Amino acid sequence: MASIKTTFCAIAFLAFAILCQAQPKLEHHGNWARIVSNEKPMLMIGGELGNSSASTLNDVQHIFPHLKSLGLNTVLAPVSWELIEPQEGTYDFTTLDNIIHEARKNDLKVVVLWFGAWKNSMSCYVPEWFKRDVKRFPRVHDRNGKPLEEASSLSKNVLEADKRIFCKMMQHIRSVDCNEQTIVMVQVENEIGMINEPRDYSKDATRMYQSQVPVQLTSYLLKNKKTLNNDRLRISSAEGNWAELFGNDIYSEEIFQAWTYAVYVEEIAKAGKAVYDLPMYVNVALNSRGRKPGEYPSAGPLAHLIDIWHCGAPSIAVLGLDLYDKGYRDWTAKYHLPNNPLFIPEIRLEDQDAMRALYAFGHHDAMGFCPFSIEDYPLHSNSSSNDWQGMDLSQDDQLNAFTSSASSLSPLAATYRLLRQAEQIILKHQGTDNMDAVILDNEQREADIDTPDGITLHVKHSYSLGWEPGSKSDTWPEVACIIIRQGKEDYLAIGSGVVITYEKTGSKSQVGLAKCEIVNYDDAGNMQIVRHLSGDQTHQGRHVRIPVGSYQIQHFRLYEY
Repeated sequence: MASIKTTFCAIAFLAFAILCQAQPKLEHHGNWARIVSNEKPMLMIGGELGNSSASTLNDVQHIFPHLKSLGLNTVLAPVSWELIEPQEGTYDFTTLDNIIHEARKNDLKVVVLWFGAWKNSMSCYVPEWFKRDVKRFPRVHDRNGKPLEEASSLSKNVLEADKRIFCKMMQHIRSVDCNEQTIVMVQVENEIGMINEPRDYSKDATRMYQSQVPVQLTSYLLKNKKTLNNDRLRISSAEGNWAELFGNDIYSEEIFQAWTYAVYVEEIAKAGKAVYDLPMYVNVALNSRGRKPGEYPSAGPLAHLIDIWHCGAPSIAVLGLDLYDKGYRDWTAKYHLPNNPLFIPEIRLEDQDAMRALYAFGHHDAMGFCPFSIEDYPLHSNSSSNDWQGMDLSQDDQLNAFTSSASSLSPLAATYRLLRQAEQIILKHQGTDNMDAVILDNEQREADIDTPDGITLHVKHSYSLGWEPGSKSDTWPEVACIIIRQGKEDYLAIGSGVVITYEKTGSKSQVGLAKCEIVNYDDAGNMQIVRHLSGDQTHQGRHVRIPVGSYQIQHFRLYEY
């Protein structure tokens, strides 16, 4: 007969398991997805902290109130191996607990960034005891046999040590957070990829490169031949080594290295999810500006290697886009694929992020948008990066965010407030023909949106009217808006710097503006009219306009005559 103590423990464990059954998850819908936390879907309207900005309690206590005032609902925060296992087998989760505690105080969700074996290719966040024991934890080698400060993805010892501490971290998260669900997602490693070389040239790696390509990969590539994202991966035979199947050059070597990284990450993610099944992703440093593998971080989760990563690391749900290059429209399209929802865990911190966030959520149904080093972004346009501490918005500031072209709010803070208000409406229309977005700039100054009503909305940069200060300048700022069709001829425009006209092509009917008003939404999702617009504000019914520098939600209805 079981003892009372044993029975009690079994009941307690069962109760604990039941409590954790509704953990955060990634809800997939075709080529888009969203996080569900506390059984409610959400957009990650967020920002990523600088690499060392969450390493002390003092930092976190000062930064997190600022993130709340900026309008974030999610913070991406690094958790580094060196801080939670300073001595081998001794664990200290103080930094993680600080993040969780302060996030709860400030109504923020958290995405944990695991800085384990690699961070930006290098093994710089591993503990000192790992760094010093090169024999047990070997490094990769360049083609001249020189070791690099990058842990080997082929080393069983590296993998098992990384996996052990990762699972300890996931166990700790489960034990302290499965009820609150503050942590909603985990990034495995950070911008993984070989730098300086396309692959590891150690003896073990070269031996593997000259061996048969694993059946797991060749079977996957042959089965999915028609849908692969890289022509080089369209093999005709399952027999051969890496050079024979993919070409004897650095791009074949990159494919090989990507496979080693993917299967390594799969081991980490699969083990961690067995402890606490949170959504997991990897982020990518881009192959841009004409660089070759090794000049950019070779073999990372890049668009042309996505099939390698999907095969090797099926436990990874998303390849996240870290964007520091020009060509925003092109890059976002490249990473929003039928088998990869768009998530931007990092983007260069600048005012233009405000408009880019609107485009990501409205056009690409993005899971989240998170500028890097978000703690350095000011709340007010006239503030330095250090002027934000202790600030909050007055009612006048909130009104200005929607009605004034001279709002003191910085662009991202003003835009994030719009997104937070419209979050439930955006979630409702994700993946439908009733929502789209445009982003306009100096090169592309207009775009059209065709609606299910048969009405075409012509969206132009508001400078095109020639009325606003700055419209005569040679360079026009980026502007954007989300258009949501709520019902027949009933729309919302969310954004800044646009003028919208309307017509029904192929019809003798004219389209007019029946009603236009600036609105906001309360916490219960109820629409409130801030200001009725007509006359000069709509050019006597000719258009809907949100000037550059204003950040508004406008509700408008159209009619035919």
